[in-house]
Amino acid sequence: MPLLLRAVVVLAVVAVLGACTDPTPAPSPSASATTSGGPEVRIGVAPEAESILLATVMAELLDDAGMTPALVELADAGAVRQALELGDVDVATGYTGQAWLEEFGRENPPGDPRTSFQRVRSADEPNGIIWLRPEFDLDAGVDGPPADATFGLFVSPATATEVATIPQLATVLAERPDAAICVDPEFGERDDGWNALAARYSITNRVLTAAPPAEAMSGVVSGDCFVGLSTLTDGLAWVDGLVPLEDPLEVFPAFVVSVQVREDALEELDGLEAALQPLASDLTTRMLGTWNARVVQGDLLEDIATDAVAELGVEPGGEDGPGAASSSPTGDG
Repeated sequence: MPLLLRAVVVLAVVAVLGACTDPTPAPSPSASATTSGGPEVRIGVAPEAESILLATVMAELLDDAGMTPALVELADAGAVRQALELGDVDVATGYTGQAWLEEFGRENPPGDPRTSFQRVRSADEPNGIIWLRPEFDLDAGVDGPPADATFGLFVSPATATEVATIPQLATVLAERPDAAICVDPEFGERDDGWNALAARYSITNRVLTAAPPAEAMSGVVSGDCFVGLSTLTDGLAWVDGLVPLEDPLEVFPAFVVSVQVREDALEELDGLEAALQPLASDLTTRMLGTWNARVVQGDLLEDIATDAVAELGVEPGGEDGPGAASSSPTGDG
């Protein structure tokens, strides 16, 4: 598998989904179950901070809908997926690029979010797992759904006034040979990592600065790095107001964030789809990045989840906004 894709899996699903330096422990099922008296819905949770965050938001949505959420802590993302397949949990967060590479063992996940979602959803239907369909406002970038947890090149707000896209970055770098590019060491060393990206955007003759995502983001903040590599939902980037550059050639594979639900759970639990659809439909990269930023800052997960549900347009009692109501997981999107 090309490193560009493998590195996306490693960083997007492991390193930066745990956006905090000290990830918040996942609550136990008994601690997260409510007293609503509604049907229990088991939510698979991996130990990374973003998985815990999204599971907590799911729990809030389910509680608002009169259901009883139970967060089931598991060892890692692979264990969550296995539990979903076996019926040990009912719902979980899904990332399309990860599923394409890891669950299905296929190569070259698409860079286009719509194509990525459609292929993964179709591939998983025979497994009895349904991916709730996002809205697709791709022209809006990080401000439109769906959320995408793929790689991103981040710059400071000041730099973003002159550099908004990777092609513009290539132009500026040609004029500034001293500008430091901070990327994960393994990604920077491999021909099918940084060199593949640089070839697509004609970025030549560059000396890279080796830095894992956290160091790259702090380097951009301090000015030691002109541009740094992380993932688009990295809370460390968003807490400091860093700006991701647009990738118009879609070199990085799409990692669309959505909700995976067992088909039998959808059939048996009336209202489950409606309760969770807003998270699938309306979540944006900016939303998720700023929620992760609040985790980094130490805000309580319960407070973040309450605010997140409101931001998704869900009113108390399960009434959702027009964006959530208009999307159907069985439509074409």
